[in-house]
Formats: sequence, structure tokens, C-alpha cells
Amino acid sequence: MKQLFLCISMLLCISTIAFAGNSVPLTHQPNGSTHEGNGKAPARPWYISQDASVLTMSATPCAYTLVLCDEAGVVAYTAVLPAATTMVTLPATLSGDYEIRFVADTYYYYGYITL
Repeated sequence: MKQLFLCISMLLCISTIAFAGNSVPLTHQPNGSTHEGNGKAPARPWYISQDASVLTMSATPCAYTLVLCDEAGVVAYTAVLPAATTMVTLPATLSGDYEIRFVADTYYYYGYITL
């Protein structure tokens, strides 16, 4: 039993280790303008790592649409990421501050990055 606890503890620690580079926290948000509570606990934040224009993340569980919006809210870049994506290289032509979104069917994660 003690060995099982140690093994599970080690796995949890390994899964929370951040990648090299800047750690970017992403917040979960339901799609749509209104959302009725469903009684479930809030989704855990998702962390990605940024090293210049390269984003590294744990394997995505489903396909996402990556959207970058500039400070004026204008979409500057979009890309479709298939399930199990672990790395994205953004175009070198992008520079400045952006809101980054990983959009799924019924929810999205968002955060802020500087390129």
C-alpha cells in the first residue's frame, strides 16, 4: 500500500512539472454568452510553455482551434490542432501581446502571451 501511494505521488509530481521556458496559465471558459452551472467542480487550469514562438503542452485530448487575438481584439492567427498535439510553432511575423485561445466545441482555454 505504501509503495502504491509513493508511485501515485511520483506520477502526480511528474505530471505537474512545467516545461522549459515561460509557463503560461490558461483558464477554462464555456463557449456561448450564458452558462448555467452544472454542479461540477471548476476545470483545472491548463499550463503551456512558451519559448519565443514555440508553444509546448501536454498532449491535447481533442482537436482544438488555436486563435490569437491582438490587443484590439482582432484575430491575428488561427490554426487547427489535431488531438495529441504537443508542440506548435507560431509564425515569426507575429510580435506583440496576444490573447491565446484553444477552442473546442463547448469550451475554450485562454491566456495571454507576448511574442
